[in-house]
Amino acid sequence: MHMITRMWRGTRNAALFGTPSRKRDGPLFARMLTNILHLLGGSGAAVVIGMATLALMAHALGPVSLGIVAMIESYGKLCDQIFRMETWQSAIRYGAHALEQGRPEHFRRLIKLGMVLDLAGAALAASIAFLAVPLVARWLYWDPEVEAMARVYSISLFFGISSTPLGVLRLFDRFAQISWLEPALALIRLAGTAMIVFFSANLWTYLILSMTVMAGQRVILLGMAWRQLAKEGHGSVLTAPLLGTPALFEGYWRFIFAANGTVLVRKATLECDILVVGSIMGASGAGIYQIVRKLTMTATKLGGTLQQVVFPDLARLWARAAFDEFLIALRNVELLTIIVGLALVGGFAIFGGTVVQIIAGSAFEEATTPLRVQSIAVLLFLSGSALRPALMVMGYQTHLLWIVTVSAIVFFVVLFVGVSQFGVLGAPFAHIAFSLIWLPASLALFVSALRSAKAKAELPVKQQDAAVQS
Repeated sequence: MHMITRMWRGTRNAALFGTPSRKRDGPLFARMLTNILHLLGGSGAAVVIGMATLALMAHALGPVSLGIVAMIESYGKLCDQIFRMETWQSAIRYGAHALEQGRPEHFRRLIKLGMVLDLAGAALAASIAFLAVPLVARWLYWDPEVEAMARVYSISLFFGISSTPLGVLRLFDRFAQISWLEPALALIRLAGTAMIVFFSANLWTYLILSMTVMAGQRVILLGMAWRQLAKEGHGSVLTAPLLGTPALFEGYWRFIFAANGTVLVRKATLECDILVVGSIMGASGAGIYQIVRKLTMTATKLGGTLQQVVFPDLARLWARAAFDEFLIALRNVELLTIIVGLALVGGFAIFGGTVVQIIAGSAFEEATTPLRVQSIAVLLFLSGSALRPALMVMGYQTHLLWIVTVSAIVFFVVLFVGVSQFGVLGAPFAHIAFSLIWLPASLALFVSALRSAKAKAELPVKQQDAAVQS
């Protein structure tokens, strides 16, 4: 606790970081806050629309059928996240350096490489997801029809081409463009779901609608990024040389694999939970837990949104060795997320039962207690929203991977034991266990890393002073 207090104080007594300049704090945080509000406006609208969609599906399908749809979607997302590389972090980290140093040709080569990796990863993820369905079906006790649905859903993974385009849009501060795509697609999904419910269609129609919306979102993002590249004078990305591009960016492959390993492990915990619940508690248990996940997704999306916003600015600040501004940005974002997390915990503690009743109905009342516990897990998750991108731009992605891996091992142990002993409630306990390992370890690493960076930056100045005095 003492370490945390020192980190956030930012006064003259906090010798580790020095005294931040409030004059420099204003414009940067104001721009970051504008971007955050853009994304939160879109995400907030999408969440409200998504709750209406969830309510329609919950009342129309019931716990068992809703659980089947949720497990198929989670299986597809899990394969997508394991086998398709996330390239947006590298596009921002190395792209920011290339642009800051006036190397546009290097930037174009970087973006082309990222897009090639996106395409290769999407093809690999879709192929493996399709071929692995029989094994997963045996584990989850899927009947032949559900197995066929999962195979068809795997096809949508071929459209996983949006990671580098997202990095491009975020790097050029096009958060306003990104923000309203999600609610627009959420409206399409709501309208489609309403029609499906009205005509009493089968589960296949829900699945096809989900596939269409996901594929459409990724194709649109690619088009938006392509247009932005042309606008910024980088329309010749396709003609940029590819051979030898990684060598232009120090530690590129190490960054890619470490960053993807961290994302893979973390997101695996966010998708495997419902599959484990389904394997132990059946489709009905998965349906109950799906309500919990969807209702708390509002806050976890906030954490993801903040990471998207702060990553480009943190990358630029770190490239300039602007340590004070770097710390200010990190501190302000963390304080904002903690406030939101506390509000979420309080809200679900008081109104959790009412929310479940309104959204899902009496068939899902067992979700109330897990929802309240899950809100605590979300608070802990939000409390480190800015630490992960900060450590990545600082070059500590390998260390972060080890922390996340250890946390995930604890998570899965608690998940299997907890769900076996306590039912659906075991999944929120597992997420709390993950954060109790990840958060303090990441904070300790950040404090040590920043101290080391400041010492290295000050060393040449001290050597010059010593030379003058001599």
